[in-house]
Amino acid sequence: MKERYLTPKIGITALVMALIAILPVLIANEGNLYLVGDYMTQQIPFIRECRRMLLSGAPFWSHNTFLGANFLGTYSFYNWASPFFLPLFLLPEKFIALGAGVMLIIKLTVAAMTASLYLKKHIRTPHLVFTGALIYAFSSFTLDSTFFYHFIDVIAVFPLLLYCTDEVLEGRKKPLLSLAVMLNACVNYYFFFISSVFFLIYMFFRIRYGKYDFKSALRCIAFYALGGFSAMFILLPSAFSLLETYKVSGSFADTFVRGLSSIPQLFKTLKGIILPSEGIMGSAMGFRYSVFNSNNAFLPFFGAVFTFTALRKKSGEWYYRLIKFLFVLTLVPFGNGIFSLFTNVSYTRWWYAFVLIQVLVSVKIIEEHEAIAEYRKSVKTITKIALAVIGCPILAKVLAAYVLKDFASRILPAHIFDYLTDIGITEKFNFEDFRYSLTLVFLCALSFVPLFMSIKNGWLYKAKKVVPAVILICTLNFGVYFINETDIADSSYEESYNGMDAAVKDGTIYSSRTDYSYSLVNYPVVANTPGTTVFHSFKSKATAEFCKLIGYEDTLHASSKKYFDSPAVQTLLSIETLVSKEGVSTPAEYYTPFGWIYDYFVIDEGFDYTTNKAENNRRIKLMTKACIVDKETADKLKGIATSLENTDSVDWKTACKNSKATAAKDISLTSKGLTCVTSGEKKRLIYFSIPNDNGWRAYINGEEAEILTINGGMMGIIVPEGKAQISLEFHTPGLKAGIIISCLSLIFLSFCVIFPICGKKVVTKQKK
Repeated sequence: MKERYLTPKIGITALVMALIAILPVLIANEGNLYLVGDYMTQQIPFIRECRRMLLSGAPFWSHNTFLGANFLGTYSFYNWASPFFLPLFLLPEKFIALGAGVMLIIKLTVAAMTASLYLKKHIRTPHLVFTGALIYAFSSFTLDSTFFYHFIDVIAVFPLLLYCTDEVLEGRKKPLLSLAVMLNACVNYYFFFISSVFFLIYMFFRIRYGKYDFKSALRCIAFYALGGFSAMFILLPSAFSLLETYKVSGSFADTFVRGLSSIPQLFKTLKGIILPSEGIMGSAMGFRYSVFNSNNAFLPFFGAVFTFTALRKKSGEWYYRLIKFLFVLTLVPFGNGIFSLFTNVSYTRWWYAFVLIQVLVSVKIIEEHEAIAEYRKSVKTITKIALAVIGCPILAKVLAAYVLKDFASRILPAHIFDYLTDIGITEKFNFEDFRYSLTLVFLCALSFVPLFMSIKNGWLYKAKKVVPAVILICTLNFGVYFINETDIADSSYEESYNGMDAAVKDGTIYSSRTDYSYSLVNYPVVANTPGTTVFHSFKSKATAEFCKLIGYEDTLHASSKKYFDSPAVQTLLSIETLVSKEGVSTPAEYYTPFGWIYDYFVIDEGFDYTTNKAENNRRIKLMTKACIVDKETADKLKGIATSLENTDSVDWKTACKNSKATAAKDISLTSKGLTCVTSGEKKRLIYFSIPNDNGWRAYINGEEAEILTINGGMMGIIVPEGKAQISLEFHTPGLKAGIIISCLSLIFLSFCVIFPICGKKVVTKQKK
């Protein structure tokens, strides 16, 4: 196979493979890409919301995201800044699911092409570059990531980061590294941090065990930093938004406990490296531990045979040392936490980098014509590990579900038994377990039988033999996985989300909320109607504090499960319509528009989070009459509102009627904020059930006013007597500063292109 036009050939091949692999799913859904899991509950709805918000011209506040959210700061984790989102943004809304399928094919094509660029720098044999690039693009990590969808963006562009790093080390194309960094940052800031940590590890091994000196490392770091500064229009607002959540501080608090609880994940980790992924929604082992933790790094056809051969190799080359370090790192407790500052020690979301280095060392081992005896040793080791990581969990399930279940429930502490129940260890084997087992057996045979024949007959070194085999294996592996996973989607689930051809209303102007059934998470985004159900990775502290106060899901959870059922919440959250699981709409009896008056307050002296439904109902009823405030805010309300003495017996229905009578008029919720008109005979406290996140500004008749935090994290504004025009405007924190830093950095980068400042000579270390 000739090297000329190798990367375009790889791209065309990957495109055809991806199309064939997902074609059955597209045919079954009339050309639309519909999958299960987060894809349906997050990706498709959020693409719609991003498109809607950007078209508004002022994409600052998303009212459709639960009680409201900082759009630019929170949705940068998902898609709005990714170049792969732009084509979907340009499509009419009804074609988004169709466009998502086309874009997935493009992402996989790009992943194969960028991987080939990187591999060509280190591999001399064209057909090994060809096979390695395809295996990277269609690895098990990519398979599992399709259900998160935006993860594929990272897989597609990450190899450019290492390719450009190598270019800078060699004294070439230095500004390209900055652009590659900027691209990775725009795709996803969370994965950009992971990639940055990996970049430092990569640089250490390239410098310490390669031919380059410390100055080369500084050159790379300088251009990497310049790329990061160029992406500050994304990174800075995202950082401000992230710091305003419990995602960071809350995760740090229980890092040690999470680390200990992740030790059983070792079975899944090892299995994910040495065996194919049979599915993200279930397991051949019959339990559900770490189902969504991205614990799959299996290479189709290659498997881990060449990786394990590299692990035993005594060569001092940097890539062999690097793979050994990464392998140990991912198995050691807390090792994976390095890539998330230990805010999460369970996820192996950094494995896209691990996969690429696995591919590199695998093709290196093949290119160096390693002895067949070494491969046999690896196969024996992998077989032993496979028997352990499959057999031990199955044995545990047999014991827990059939032999010791009743006994275990009596002797084990309740929280341990509940944990075992949650992960499925105490459940008997069912058809799904059998189906996943068959899938695993088939996928193992699909990779290992051709690999065995290739090693035995020397086909690894024959392009006409190994390339078609890899194409066929990757395509079948991908296709079987897709069909197997989409087949398990619940029919009612599919009906709820597949019928997303048209939203309830167009645009980003609203006036009230709708209470959807909890089973329809993120349906407010689907229907384009602000609502009270959500499945989103981020809750601001203001939102979380309010949720803790009235009994929504714990602050670190992405969903909005509620531990209350009082209809008084209709007043508290301005809910106008109720929609059942079956889609039946009814008017909310106690609906009260935004902007109603509080005459009473209660000082918060211990309203801790609880799942007790009766207590949460009591608090909600109380808040229809009196707002809950801290002592400092209570002092500001003197002469405006009165402290409520009797908080146990509130006539909440009368309070709701009174609130409705005092509510604001001409309410308009937009992507900029909120406007309304209110009137009254005295100075008063107006309540808005919108999270008081950093970035809000309030104006009364054109004059800026103070925003008070009441009811945990909601807004309260003191309004003078008479008629008042109220305007609430949200300004994304960090956006202006980020844009300025990005512009200055890009100007400096342009200067570097026109007037090179780092020289072209490469200083190398002399080997002794």
